[in-house]
Amino acid sequence: MVKEPVQERDNTIKKRRKGVTSSTSAPPAKVPEGDIYKNVIEFEEAEASARDPEKDMVLFRKTCDDIRTLMEEISELKAKNTGVNSEQVLADISEKRVQASLLFVVLKKLNRLEKFRTKTSRDTLNREKQQVDSYHLQLQNLLYEILHLKKEVTKCLQFKSKDEEIDLVPVEEFFKEAPESLSRPDVTKNDSHQLKLARLEWELEQRKQLAVLCQKLQAAKETVAKEIQSKRERLDNLTPRLKNILEVTRPLQDYLGLPLDKIRRQHQAAYHLPKPLYVLYVQADAYREACDPLLTVAVSGDEEEARSLKQSADDSAAAEESDSDQEDCGDRQKRHHRKLSRTDRLEERKKRLLLRHPLTVDITIKLQDGNSLLLSFNYLVHLHVVTVKIRVTLAQAVHGISAGDLIAPHNILAALFPHDLGLDSPNVANHYQLQSVGLEDFASYIPELGIPFIWAQRVAGLDFMGARATEIMGSVQESSKESYVTMEPQTVVSQASVESVMRAIRQRLKARLALCRQVQALEAGLVSVPHAIRSNFPAKICTSLSSWQPISWDDFRQAPHTQALVQAQCVNRGDTFYRAVLARGTAKLTALIGVKCDYPRTPTVFCLHLNWHGEHSAGNNDAIRDMERELNVHWMELVGGVGWGNTLLAAQLLRLMACLDVFLESSGATGVSPPEFPRDKIFFQPVRGRSRSRPYKYLRVAGGIFTHR
Repeated sequence: MVKEPVQERDNTIKKRRKGVTSSTSAPPAKVPEGDIYKNVIEFEEAEASARDPEKDMVLFRKTCDDIRTLMEEISELKAKNTGVNSEQVLADISEKRVQASLLFVVLKKLNRLEKFRTKTSRDTLNREKQQVDSYHLQLQNLLYEILHLKKEVTKCLQFKSKDEEIDLVPVEEFFKEAPESLSRPDVTKNDSHQLKLARLEWELEQRKQLAVLCQKLQAAKETVAKEIQSKRERLDNLTPRLKNILEVTRPLQDYLGLPLDKIRRQHQAAYHLPKPLYVLYVQADAYREACDPLLTVAVSGDEEEARSLKQSADDSAAAEESDSDQEDCGDRQKRHHRKLSRTDRLEERKKRLLLRHPLTVDITIKLQDGNSLLLSFNYLVHLHVVTVKIRVTLAQAVHGISAGDLIAPHNILAALFPHDLGLDSPNVANHYQLQSVGLEDFASYIPELGIPFIWAQRVAGLDFMGARATEIMGSVQESSKESYVTMEPQTVVSQASVESVMRAIRQRLKARLALCRQVQALEAGLVSVPHAIRSNFPAKICTSLSSWQPISWDDFRQAPHTQALVQAQCVNRGDTFYRAVLARGTAKLTALIGVKCDYPRTPTVFCLHLNWHGEHSAGNNDAIRDMERELNVHWMELVGGVGWGNTLLAAQLLRLMACLDVFLESSGATGVSPPEFPRDKIFFQPVRGRSRSRPYKYLRVAGGIFTHR
């Protein structure tokens, strides 16, 4: 009783499978010889295009229902298998498994047909898209041609002929002076066009007459020039005779000292210089004569006062070795000084300790563009150090507060060499000397005495470093009569330092003047670089510089987002600091900039803080940190060629503006630029990697693209 329904269902499934096979295969086709897999694929593609997808969907659902029914029947047969007729049940189960497997084959075939249909639909869609893109491109080309034709029409309508630029004679004068054959009053008075042509013909006739007159005057000029040349040749013939006369009178000139008077006066004044300044004068003058004709070395000051100072020093030395009578005289002088108050005596000691030699060595370093730097070297007689006073002379005045600070005398040569700020005396003995008269440090007297740079001591032959410093300190501690040891200048030290120091000063002056020009432009809101390196930046930058102003060291180090740079000693007190504010839409980026003393040898340091949808800095936003790395680490990609340091600051600021554009345009949640900042820069991925890095690196390809590092 169970067998009959099962048999009927089996027959039904066989008929359905036969129907599927007949419906899917359609009329049987002869399979050609060759690649069987390729032939089957082509056959099924043709079959997929010929079949109705709706019927296949109905067949799919029926097949699934049949599989589900067979599974249930197999499950029931397994549950009713009691062992009485187990062979029959197992045979039925095996049969139903075969039927279910055949139904799975039908599902696979339907799936393949559906894949073929999907592929065909996609290919059709792509072809249509390409066709639409082609039509769109043709439309754009037509619109461009229309715009071009409109411009050409506008140019034609606005065209101005050259005859309009010619200043013709007035009409009344034309009819009065021009012949009737040319003026033709009966025609030109009624026709403005003919009048214009006639006036132009008259202008041409007049110019021909003037050309003939010019040729005559030119011939006369050549005649006069020949006369002048002949007279000049006669004067030139007198030059050898005059040279002979000067050669004959040379002994008389040497005897009178006329040609060497200035040099002789300089040498005479140099004899009264203290030893360190004399060594400096000799070595600097030798370097000027041999290597640098733009260098000027001179001795200035009061020679009479220098003689008096030298005489008083000799008298003091003689007084210390005098006999008892002179000692009694010294006692009387001491008793005389006791009449002064304690404050007056202390002030007298301070004045004596800070005494400068009346003569100075002035070295002027000139540039080709007319700018110059004057270095006045002073010698402190009792402190035994050399100080420098600086004065800058510019061919053109510098405008702006921040630009003026860059070439200020106290700032222009700071840290010319590493760690040489000139804030304290390099002679360690001076610390104890100043303490003995109640003075705290040397820095408070720098405006009056000059700056005691270490390089100034070395060009004067003084070396207070190393073992000599310890030797001086020991002599100071052992001294009980304020007789401090005077270091003798060494010519070898000066020779080894003069050339490098003068070149470094010249390079510093050039760098500071170039930096002044950049800062002046930035104060005016202009961020520009030379055409030679303009290809290192995108053609269009949407971010603008809204403000540029100088700040102090305290303002820089007290900012919360600059603590890492301060702790790492990337910046120090001797640097120059600025605050630049960049803006685009509602985004506002504040850049705290530290310009190093030896710029551009050491690049400018940038610290960024963005105010847009919250506060962002390198501490809480990796994108801002990467932006700082682009400026502080990869700055060599911004420059190139000779004189790259003259525009490094502007190039870094221009790269910062481009990076801010990329940051804002790639800040969309789904990779699409925010509506406020439409995408203008070209990059393939807004972010990449776990750190979500931005494409800040700029590649100079066609059009320029930004990519990730």
